[in-house]
Amino acid sequence: MEPRAQTGGDDALQEHGALVGAIDVGSNAIRLGIATRDAEGMPAMLQRYREPVRLGHDAFTTGILSQQTMDDAVAAFLRFRRILDKHHVERCRATATSAMRDSKNGQQLIDRIAQKTGIELELISGEEEARLVHYSISRRVNMRNQFILLIDMGGGSVEVTLCDDGEVVASHSFNIGTVRLLEMMGQDGDVNLLLSEYLDGTRKKIREQLGKRKATLCIATGGNAGAIGDLGTQMLGTENSQQISRKALHKLIKKLSGFSFEARVRDLGLRPDRADVILPAAMVFHEIMSLAGAKRMEIPDASLLDGVILDMVDSEERTFQSKRRNLLAWTRSLKNKYHVDQKYSHHVAALALSLFDQLASIHGLGYRERMLLEIASLVHEIGMYVRVSAHHRHAAYLISASPLLGLNEQEKQLLSTVVRYHRKAAPSNSHAPFAALNEVEQQIVWQLSAMLRLAIALNKERRSRVDDVEVMIEENDMTLHLEGHGDLLLERWAALKTATYIKQAFGLSLHIDLNLTDQ
Repeated sequence: MEPRAQTGGDDALQEHGALVGAIDVGSNAIRLGIATRDAEGMPAMLQRYREPVRLGHDAFTTGILSQQTMDDAVAAFLRFRRILDKHHVERCRATATSAMRDSKNGQQLIDRIAQKTGIELELISGEEEARLVHYSISRRVNMRNQFILLIDMGGGSVEVTLCDDGEVVASHSFNIGTVRLLEMMGQDGDVNLLLSEYLDGTRKKIREQLGKRKATLCIATGGNAGAIGDLGTQMLGTENSQQISRKALHKLIKKLSGFSFEARVRDLGLRPDRADVILPAAMVFHEIMSLAGAKRMEIPDASLLDGVILDMVDSEERTFQSKRRNLLAWTRSLKNKYHVDQKYSHHVAALALSLFDQLASIHGLGYRERMLLEIASLVHEIGMYVRVSAHHRHAAYLISASPLLGLNEQEKQLLSTVVRYHRKAAPSNSHAPFAALNEVEQQIVWQLSAMLRLAIALNKERRSRVDDVEVMIEENDMTLHLEGHGDLLLERWAALKTATYIKQAFGLSLHIDLNLTDQ
């Protein structure tokens, strides 16, 4: 049996050109979306399919996917494979979230799916999940000049993302997904008691993220959010299904509490796999809204699946710029939290990026590495908040422990390692994080950290006296022509102290030439 389409019909797909597909393996269901570009080049979702395979039932109880659950998942992928082939969908990205992350034998399922269907299933982090959801929301909701909390509720986890003026400044994944809660408490469990226990850690983290500010509103995504919007109009007569007030949500929770599981299916028209999780979902939404001080929750037509589609269809440049904006917003938040000298870090970043651009023919690195150098330059001093001595190691730890939307695990490891080597000891295989990198990655760390060290040296004692640096390469020599104010002798001395490091990173001997604008 083919999965039933949730929008339109299969015939509608035949009218469009090149198609892309995305698969979201969630804790409560597996979904397929097929999309194309519209006349203006924007992504347009044409069809959605859903298979009610609840991986979370096994993942959140035993931690091991049963043979039957894996068989059901493979069968769903085989049906999706036929749909993709029927409509000549050549590009497809499949992602898996919380249930697969928590399953001890999840890799076995990933291998079976690849073997049977040729579809490579990608296990994404909570940070990547939050980034893709934010990307989808940002294209549908104007978040400018607002302080907003995004709540993406799945079956296994809830991603809570704080946005200031449209950009992500903090994000955290909490293991309070609806299927997880349901499996832990059972049909007759005390929902209020369990939620109270589970939300203790959530409350503390959200309060830390918010500080003294209150959210303008909350934006909710996921199947439960959409169902709550529909129930609001059905049971309370709200104006539309795409928003609900906190007060109305409280009333809805009271009404839902009076319906048995059977009544929710029979009288409210909910699917069985929605009827059993809708009450804890509503309660989690209400609790987070209360914590954020938000009086209203918007429910746009946005989701992880849509975010994956957007990420595939959008230009690489547009996707990269979105990631960079989020990362820069994160650095601003981090610098404020750890009291980083803003003027100093921005001057170091400007010098480092100038060196990167002028040495492009030598290092051959691309825009992603350039972004890593920029971020490293801006946050390399955050470790001083912990302890001034060894602050390079503390900074590396803080980065490795932080949720960074837009960076995969490899990029995150590179960033933390570059920051680790902005001072003191040079890279060494005696350091486990550096030894874990491959040869190419180790060379990237050498070169990015060398440029960061040199930029820091050129801003010795935070005086910002070097206005400009020009790099000249002749055979095995690299000469820096410095322009600035004062005698720059201290900056020259500090820069030359990095000569051995520069030699190791680039194979070039460092020389300094001064060009002073005043004394």
